[in-house]
Amino acid sequence: MAEKPAGHILIECPNTIFHLYARDEGELSKIETFLRNIRGIKRLGLNDIYIWCNRQGILYVTKFHYRKDFSLWFNMKSYYLYFLQKFRYQFAQYAG
Repeated sequence: MAEKPAGHILIECPNTIFHLYARDEGELSKIETFLRNIRGIKRLGLNDIYIWCNRQGILYVTKFHYRKDFSLWFNMKSYYLYFLQKFRYQFAQYAG
């Protein structure tokens, strides 16, 4: 039986939505601290969020969000980069 998460937090980037799941209060506290720390950062990449989640052991799911207010070309480039990043981290989980 799957354990019930203590919290579910969304991080919305221009074309990617991160669903972070905290299993207990300690993980929820880590996520809240991370969110407070990134508020002042002007440029935070998807890679930074992936790395942080993996290092902290935080469960996460990503979804691509097609933005109608952006050009088709921009969305295609964003999806390509999203797919590469997602593939890289899924492959790294099984390889290492």
